[in-house]
Amino acid sequence: MNEGVRLYGGTQHGLIIWRSTSSGWQEVARHFEDGIIDSIHGCKDAPERVFVGVTHDGLYHTTDGGKSWAKVLDGDIRSVTVDPTDDKVIYSGIEPVGLFRSEDSGDHWQELTSLKEMPQSIRKNWWYPQPPHYGHVRNIHVHSDNPNTLYLCLEHGGVVRSFDRGKTWEDVSKGIDYLDIHVIANLPKRSDRYFVATARGFFTSDKPEQGWVRAENGLTRDYFHDFLFLASGNGEMPAMLLATADASPGFWRRENRGARAAMFKSTDGAESWTRVTHGLDDDLDSMIWALVHHPTDHRAVFAGFGNVARGHAHGAGGAGDLMISRDLGESWERLDIELPADRVLWAAAD
Repeated sequence: MNEGVRLYGGTQHGLIIWRSTSSGWQEVARHFEDGIIDSIHGCKDAPERVFVGVTHDGLYHTTDGGKSWAKVLDGDIRSVTVDPTDDKVIYSGIEPVGLFRSEDSGDHWQELTSLKEMPQSIRKNWWYPQPPHYGHVRNIHVHSDNPNTLYLCLEHGGVVRSFDRGKTWEDVSKGIDYLDIHVIANLPKRSDRYFVATARGFFTSDKPEQGWVRAENGLTRDYFHDFLFLASGNGEMPAMLLATADASPGFWRRENRGARAAMFKSTDGAESWTRVTHGLDDDLDSMIWALVHHPTDHRAVFAGFGNVARGHAHGAGGAGDLMISRDLGESWERLDIELPADRVLWAAAD
């Protein structure tokens, strides 16, 4: 089946690109084989344009579907996001905590220095448990209905937001007791309902400035990473998929075990969760680090698995897997693809 998709897999050992064909998935390129890829994001209106962050190195850009790459920003890149309202506006987060923006498709960049001007009482939380102990910007969320609204997930450090495109910032981490933040997103078409995945809890809030509450009814895991919304197409509450594991990577290493990962789905705005089991092992050794939408089929979702501790961008990783669901996350099948531990994933129309 030809999906009409180009998949970009950011792994512990470089970037791999595949194209779907009538006979299966064809690997078309490998780049940055000595690098650890920690972020990928592409353009909505120009699917051949994709940005890739290589840790300890820089941000790279392709305009030809991954055939060639050019560095556009130096730094220890940990996140990149294309403004959903304007393909020319790109944000990139680094370690130590810092944020840059380009308004010309990555040709020129400006640091949003106001982020580093936040009070010391907030910045003291911007750390990481392993050397060199610097926190980083893990996830950048630009509101799709109001691009002046930015939220950042800091690993570690909490949640900060801006209502003026980064001129000023405020910390909105109240209620989250362990500030290892992975992913944040708003309920689609809403500006008053947010969800955030952290290393020790999944939370929601109608007013983040007043605090967050747990939304874990039915969850049997306590480590949370990627999540996304699935369009219902009939005006109903969008479903949610959530990637989880049993404790954090530090526990996996100390206990000499896998992640015991699991996938959960909610159809009521995270008021309750049900585990997805069709096509997935009972206890997955590899963590589900990435969930991305199919670019043309609203019922389809890709998932990237990796036997690695993603937050620690050093050393060797194990094996990876890529899977697809064609029924809004209800069941999963493995793609016939071999790859190192997957960290991030992007799917673009081909």
